[in-house]
Order: sequence, then structure tokens, then C-alpha cells
Amino acid sequence: MPDTAKRAVFSTAYPALALSLLLSVVCLLWPVPFESLDSRLYDLKMRYGDAGPAEKAVVHLDVDDKSIREFGPWPWDRELSARIVNRLSEAGAALIVFDIIFTAQGRNLQGDQAFFQALYSSARVVSATGLGITPDAYVGDEIDRARTEALYKRAWPVRLPEPNGFFRVAKLSNSLVPLAPVLENSKGVGHIKSTADPDGVQRKLALLMRYRDKCVPSLSLVALAAFLNVDPEGVYVTDSGEISLKHSRGVLTIPVDRQGRMLISWHKPWQSFDSDSASEILSADGGSSKLGKYKDKIVIIAVTASGSTDIGVCPLAAECPLSRVHSNALNTMLTGRFIRLVPSFPFIVPAAVLLSIGFALIAASVRIFHAVLLLVAVCVSYLLFSFLIFVQASYEVPTTAPCLIFALTASGFLIARGIRTESEAFRASEALQRYLSPQMLDAIIKERKDIDLSTRRKELTILFADIEGFSTISETVDVEYLEKFLNEFFEAMTRSVFDHQGTVNKFLGDGLLAFFGDPVELENHALAAVKAANQMHKEMLRLNASWSACGITEFYRGVHIRIGINTGVVVVGNVGSRQRMEYTVLGSAVNLASRLQGLATTDRTLISARTYALAKDKLKCSAARKESVRGLERDVTVYEVESLVDC
Repeated sequence: MPDTAKRAVFSTAYPALALSLLLSVVCLLWPVPFESLDSRLYDLKMRYGDAGPAEKAVVHLDVDDKSIREFGPWPWDRELSARIVNRLSEAGAALIVFDIIFTAQGRNLQGDQAFFQALYSSARVVSATGLGITPDAYVGDEIDRARTEALYKRAWPVRLPEPNGFFRVAKLSNSLVPLAPVLENSKGVGHIKSTADPDGVQRKLALLMRYRDKCVPSLSLVALAAFLNVDPEGVYVTDSGEISLKHSRGVLTIPVDRQGRMLISWHKPWQSFDSDSASEILSADGGSSKLGKYKDKIVIIAVTASGSTDIGVCPLAAECPLSRVHSNALNTMLTGRFIRLVPSFPFIVPAAVLLSIGFALIAASVRIFHAVLLLVAVCVSYLLFSFLIFVQASYEVPTTAPCLIFALTASGFLIARGIRTESEAFRASEALQRYLSPQMLDAIIKERKDIDLSTRRKELTILFADIEGFSTISETVDVEYLEKFLNEFFEAMTRSVFDHQGTVNKFLGDGLLAFFGDPVELENHALAAVKAANQMHKEMLRLNASWSACGITEFYRGVHIRIGINTGVVVVGNVGSRQRMEYTVLGSAVNLASRLQGLATTDRTLISARTYALAKDKLKCSAARKESVRGLERDVTVYEVESLVDC
């Protein structure tokens, strides 16, 4: 690509840079659409990723359809809940986690008292609370003081870095807070507030929510702390966005986003964890044989019966019991298979901008087709990279924003370059119309032939045609008739050149310079030039017949031409200044063609030995003769064309 063309193409990189920066600002100020698309891709990655084996320490005990058929509709008498707690405690369960909120009195006082006593005796029950959240400051409780104080006492004294975007608990009147005895007799209390994404899919879980000057942990986090014997005093949030838990075996750090949410490493919700019907453990005869499976296990109890509202959507299933949110979150923390979210800023999006600029610089030097292939290859490669780094290393990198920034910027650059190329091609075709026939231009465009107008050396055939004695004619004939004749003359001569795929270089007063073999390659440019000369002579016969009856003496006697043709190496291409460029030929071979025209006899064509050698099979010529040519030391061999053979 010529330097001027490269500079023109490189100039389109500036709009591309501006577009990429604009898209980056949009991504920074309005990230929601990008994050929404990334969430869909996240679900796809989760389906094909490997979350590892499910933690066998976590099991489910479901109040399912079978339980409802045997023990009646939910809610049950609290005596049944007490029986479940007692049996699991006898079985040696490490932890009993209720994904059920006991907000109101039961059917009878005896059942409530039995349940409260079971909680106290077991000392291994984790209870759930539902919390309303608000972006505003906490303004009051508006529920009974006993529950308010019990909830505050069970909250964790976690210090949060400022500023932070952790969710804040609203008025407790908007929340579902368990009865005070449930709060007081449980080993721990955790919230089960859904923090699903805007599309309703459970991908993240808020592990801590601000309540007054403390934090309420999620049900899964408080269960983890109870299982590992973590002291809430040893829980803190780092400035880098991690929740740190100190326990007897070390320190567990959990990556969370700016709102305190952890990405859940999902397993298939129905198949991955051991589960059993609550009816089995409640049965008087068959329960004892099954109690052994709960020893040292974290047992999550939830309602999954048909019609239950505790059904949601997760990345792996359209119908997922929300209790599986807690088991999968708990499994993620127990196994340490965390998915770390890489933020869009300050690395990923700026890298996409730099990549866009690099693409523009590279694409400016290659064909547009190859640039398009490069664009597709980069986008596909990044998508594959985002999948591989998720599957192999559990990193979730932003995909939509960088891909869109790069693809739109690169596409904009290619569109701008295409428009510029089309504009330049149009201007070039307009320029070539001066030299080439419309048919040849159409063929070039349709066949997508490459046209090289750069200056270079090449063997071509040069044709000079001149009107004999036209100076005398021009002195006596009126300008009006002279102009009309010359226009018809050059029209006929140009048509003769175009009909044989030649290039009209310039008109020289009463003469014409043409060449054959560039910019379109010809199989035999020497023969094409001779054919064009033969047609010129025929055109002169037609013109003379037309003008002989015009009443002008000079035209009555007839106008005659002489043609000289030479084949040789010339310099061909665009030559000139910034203000004016001309596509032309230069060199001694051009001068020789001009000299041969001067030596030719009236109405004849004189050709050089090189032209004769290339076209002799199709020519009938006079015998070779030597001619002295001005400017050359040696005589040159020339031939006079008599006729064409089989043409």
C-alpha cells in the first residue's frame, strides 16, 4: 500500500479511538446492560464448568409432597418440628439448619414450648430470618422489643470498610423476624433474603447485611461459622473485598463484590446433595434405621412441597428450591471453590481500548478481508478465553463490555476504511475514464482486478498517431470546423485504442499517444497496438468520406495520418506534483515510438523490431530496413505493416 494511502487509512484510527473511549465511559457510567448480558453468559459457563464434587457433609431434609400427605398441610404443629430436632440431635447431626421462619405462634402452646425446648436442648440449630432491605439509613424497628433485642444480640459485630455498598436492613416491620424464643435458643440466626439478579436468577448471595452498627449474616454463612466454630468477633471485611473468618484450622477468605455478594458455584439443585423426606425421620417405625446418615452432617430443613413459594430460578434449573441456594453457597465456602469476579475497571475495559487501537493500526496495513478475519478471530478467542479461565481457574471476567467495545470500534474502523476505499476507488475510476474504455472499467470492477498505478518499470507497447501536415490546415480552416473535426478525429482514434484494451495517455495537438499492457495486462500488447493502428486507418477512411463533402478544400483533399509503434521497457505510473498527477509513460522506448511515427509514410504504420517479433505471426509486413533515428547512435530495424493475418 502506498504511503499516502497508508496515512489516509491510519487517519481513520482516530475516530476509532474516540469511539472506544466513548464506549468505555458508557460502560463505566451505565454498566447494567453489560452486566445483564454477562449474567446470561455466566449461566452458560456454569452449565459447562466443573464445580467439583458436592460436599457430603451437607444434606437436605425436605417437607415434600409425601410429608404433606402423611402429616397434613404446612404449617405443622410445632410438636412435629420439635420431634425433627430431637431425632436429628440423637442421630448426631453436626448442625440443624431451618430454612423456615417461625414468625407466629403455633397451633397450640404445648407444641411451641416443645419446639423451644428442643432448640435449647439441641444447641445445634441455626434459624432463619427474613429481612427487608433499603438503601437508606436504618430508621427504627416497629416490632416487639423482645424480638428486636434478640435479633440485635445475634447479629455479628463486623466492622465494614467505608465506603461500602453492603445491603442495609430496613424497618423490621417490613421483615420476617422469628419469635424471640426461637432467636434466643438457636445457635445462630441468618437471613434468607433473596439477592437474585434483576432477571430473577439466583447467582449471588449477600453474605452480610448491615443492621444498626452490626451485620446479620446469611443463613449459609452463619451455618459455616457454627460448623467451623468461628467466633463472630473474628469475622471482618478486608479493603480488597473479602470476608475473612478465623477458625481453629486457619483463616478462610471469601471473595465478595462491592455489595457483599458471593458468586455461588452451583451444582444441579435436585441431584447433587443427599436429600430425604421429612416423613422418613418422623415415622415411628422406619425412622430409626435411617438416622445414621445424619451423623456429623449439616442438615438443611425446608419446605419443597408443590405450591410452595420457596421455588426460584438458578443458573442450572428453571425450578430450584431456594433451600438449595444455601446448600450450594455453603458448599462453595466449605470446598473453597470460589468464583472470583474480575472487575471491568481498571484492567479489562482499558485493555479492550488498547486492543482496539492496536487492531486499527494492524488493519490499516492489511486487506479488509483479512482485517475482518482478524476481528472475528479476536472476538472468538476472547470468548474462548473467558470460558477457559472460568472452567479451569474459576475466574469470571467481563465478556460483553470488552467484546462490544472491541467489535464496535473495530467495525467502525473497517466501515470508515471501506467508505474511504470506495471513495478513493470512485475517484480513481473517474481518473481512469480519461485513459480506459467504459467496458474495460466495468470489467475491472466486476472481476475485482487489482489496479496498480504506482510508478514502476514494465515492458509495454507505445503507439504514436499524428495528422500529416495539420499545421497548414489549422492556419486556413475556420476554428469552428477545425474544432469539430478534431473532436471527431480524437473520438475515432480513442475508440480504436479502447476497442483493443489500450490506454489513451494524452492528446498532443493533432496527435495521440497511447500504450498497451497497463494498467490491465494483455496477452499480446504488441499485437493489440497494431490492431488498434489498423482500425485507426479504417476510421480515417470513414472520416475523410464524411468530411470530403463539407465544401472545405483542405478536407476535400483528405486528411492523412502516420503511426509509429514500439515495444520496450518504460517507466509507467502516476507522475507529477501534489497539485497535478498524471498517469503516463516515460523512457527511450516512448521516444523511439515518436521517431517511428515521424519516419512513417502517409497512411501507414511503422513498427520496431521488438514489436514485430511479438506480433509477426499475425502480421504481413514489408521487408525489414534500417533507419537512422535522431538521438540514437545506431540505426534501428523497422517494418512497415501491410496487413493483418487472420485477425
